[in-house]
Amino acid sequence: MAVWAYASLMSLMHTLEMILHPSQQQLYTNIIQIESLLQKVRSLQEFLEDYSHRDHEEMAALGSRIADKARAADSVIDYHVLDQILARSKGKEAESSTGFSEYIQNLIEEMDDLFERIKETAGEARPQIEFSPAGSSRLAPSDHNNLVGSDEKLIKIMDTLTGDQSNCEIISIVGMGGIGKTTLAKNVYKNAYTAQHFYIRSWATVSQNYSASQIISDMLSEINRSKQESVLGDDPLQEKLYEGKRESDLSEYQLGDRLYKILFDRRYLIVIDDLWSIEAWEKIRAFLPDNGNGSRIIITTREINVARQLNSLVSFEMELLDYDQSWNLLRDKVFGKETCPPELEELGKDIAIKCRGLPLAIVAIGGFLAKSSKTREVWEDTMENLNSIISSGDEGNCMEILKLSYKNLPIHLKSCFLYIAVISEYRRSMIPDIAWLLVGEGFVKPIRDKTLEEVANEYITDLIERNLILVLEIGSIGQVKITGIHDFLGDICLKQVEEEKFLSAIDTRNMTVATAQALDVVTRAFEIRSTTNVYASRLVVWDGLEVVEELSPAEEGTSQLVPYLRLSFLDRQNLNSMGRRFFDSVPLFLFLQSLIVMSSPGNLIRLPSEIWDLPHLRHLFSNIVLLSDPLPHDYPKKGRHDPHILENLQNLVGAVDFWCGEDVYRRAPNLKMLKIVYSPLFPRWDTAFFSLSNLVHLQKLETLSLESMGTMSLNHLSFPVSLKKLTLIGCHLPDMTIASSLPKLEELGLHNCTFEGHMWRLEDEEFLELKKLVIGRGELLHWQADKTHFPALESLFIRRLNLEEFPEDFGELPTLRTIGVDSCSDSTNKWAEQIAEAQESYGNEGFQVIITRKKEDD
Repeated sequence: MAVWAYASLMSLMHTLEMILHPSQQQLYTNIIQIESLLQKVRSLQEFLEDYSHRDHEEMAALGSRIADKARAADSVIDYHVLDQILARSKGKEAESSTGFSEYIQNLIEEMDDLFERIKETAGEARPQIEFSPAGSSRLAPSDHNNLVGSDEKLIKIMDTLTGDQSNCEIISIVGMGGIGKTTLAKNVYKNAYTAQHFYIRSWATVSQNYSASQIISDMLSEINRSKQESVLGDDPLQEKLYEGKRESDLSEYQLGDRLYKILFDRRYLIVIDDLWSIEAWEKIRAFLPDNGNGSRIIITTREINVARQLNSLVSFEMELLDYDQSWNLLRDKVFGKETCPPELEELGKDIAIKCRGLPLAIVAIGGFLAKSSKTREVWEDTMENLNSIISSGDEGNCMEILKLSYKNLPIHLKSCFLYIAVISEYRRSMIPDIAWLLVGEGFVKPIRDKTLEEVANEYITDLIERNLILVLEIGSIGQVKITGIHDFLGDICLKQVEEEKFLSAIDTRNMTVATAQALDVVTRAFEIRSTTNVYASRLVVWDGLEVVEELSPAEEGTSQLVPYLRLSFLDRQNLNSMGRRFFDSVPLFLFLQSLIVMSSPGNLIRLPSEIWDLPHLRHLFSNIVLLSDPLPHDYPKKGRHDPHILENLQNLVGAVDFWCGEDVYRRAPNLKMLKIVYSPLFPRWDTAFFSLSNLVHLQKLETLSLESMGTMSLNHLSFPVSLKKLTLIGCHLPDMTIASSLPKLEELGLHNCTFEGHMWRLEDEEFLELKKLVIGRGELLHWQADKTHFPALESLFIRRLNLEEFPEDFGELPTLRTIGVDSCSDSTNKWAEQIAEAQESYGNEGFQVIITRKKEDD
């Protein structure tokens, strides 16, 4: 319930901050009251960040009350704001609302009371200490499981253990819960050569709520146990172990000092299993001496950031098993050395695939099948009920082990992770989409000097480094593009969503937004592709927008217009079919943050000038749309507030014949991405006609795509020096100083562009930071350059060009990793092959050359 309370407070805080935005100055609200309420909400939210780990029944009850109050307040504020918007739309002045003011005052007092009560309750509660995660033994394992898919890692770890490094070195093993970190460490620890090589070996498992004294005590106990098993006769080590007091009577320092003395001057191997935080390591590292004799420490962790801070000699990242490895592990677990019956093999492979490569799940289901009848009926039933069997299995309770990663999250990441798990279509999501949705939902806490999207990306990166989100696709310059969540973690999240009452889930097929509202589903909704549609707390993606088509703002009452105000993300396909109703409704989208408009072929849509008056607009995407200019400052519309700067607008994509006048670039000074298209409708095709010289004033612009359907010359044009990615399509390029003068440029795309004399000659120009270069189509024949012009180039792609002259020394370019040639001349193909041969001769074994030859009819 704490997560739902936290998310509800974040949502309310988001709403209050929007109400206090300068653009809303004509809304009639008591600013002092709203600021006071915002302060109370912030205090509660910050308190939950610090104390949400306290598991207490009364705390849960108070969390439920906080969530209810915050959610109700959100709705009341919506109605109040819409009453005023409707009044203004009819030319009336907004009236004071005594009832609203009294409600806010009462809410302030109630929030204050809840804050005092939850502080008092948190002081009484004590966090429950659990020394071992589910299914883990704190001491060294008595056996070791079959190792599948990690044989190479085992060999490399063994080599590192016995290598020439005399210093005490750390070896880290990183991966999500259940992926086989502990199994790999067990196989290393129990290896006969390891036992022979190290005089002392010890194993300790760390819990989330760790105790340094318990960890050290476990190490001492394991040393005692192992030495009693392996040492014959008297050993001074035994005397040191048992001298003085009992271990239970010793302080943390005394225990650590005893461990230090035992390990001193001996070659040892310590395994620290399931380390959750660097703080736990810092508590014990001083008691592990560096004897200069090749001692080693193996640490397993779920968190990449922890492994990074360990300064490991080498770090091994575990991967999910592939198809064959999964089946081999399942077959070995079920049948051992026996043969799988032919009638069960295909079904068994399907079961293995459904485990999605997670060794812990495969072992759990294998343990169940090993004890069951070997019949098709039993195995088919297992296939149908896989998740429930894994959840209730006796192989360490797989789901509980995975759930530990969720429990260890700070509360702000818990709400984000649950939300990402629910919205991830087929468990795959594009990084920008996730970030925008988290911002739109109000889950992202502002940080000074950072955009909300930057903070959201930090949240996502944190979840990736905790191995809760999987990286499914990497971009050409190393950035994460597509992520996903393992199916079992996704199932855990859906159960947690239900327990936390974080989202409402109902069958919503054929339901309009108005109907959903009547059923007490929150008015901002996101449909998930699953057997049940799940609706979230703040978000609406209306692909049909039936409500907009059915309702007229001038005629309908406040309750039916709430969805408009609450809209934070709007995706509308084929908008042209709606006529003027959508455009007349634009002023109602008061909190709109993201607008995606896809026009059908041959139907160009013009968005109204009121778009420029949406104060919270962050992203505007379209395939092709005409964007009306902002209305002049002296536009005499009654009830209209003064034009304001759209300080949050970051992405503007698909604008046709974009005019970059002063009113535009001053309205959107923080644009980061701009993609514009120029149609062949105008007689003048120079940049001055569209005031493109003003692009240089967009000093935060990082991505620019400029497409000309005619032949626009970019002569005497300058771009902002902040650009990192530049794409030019159908442009005439008198020279390339327009791009080489950009000090931060990392990606450059030139498509269907023309050059003077069909030549691109580089003399003094240098692309110092350029990592990716794409040249497609066009009439380029002569490319005169050398490796010094592209000192950082990693990827080069050439499409549909018939080059006659090429850079000759790209084979010596040390940074180059990939060259792709698609439908080019034979001479261009041969040049790419020569580059590949030269790269390989210089030892670049990972170099890739991809050649797609011309088809005969091209």
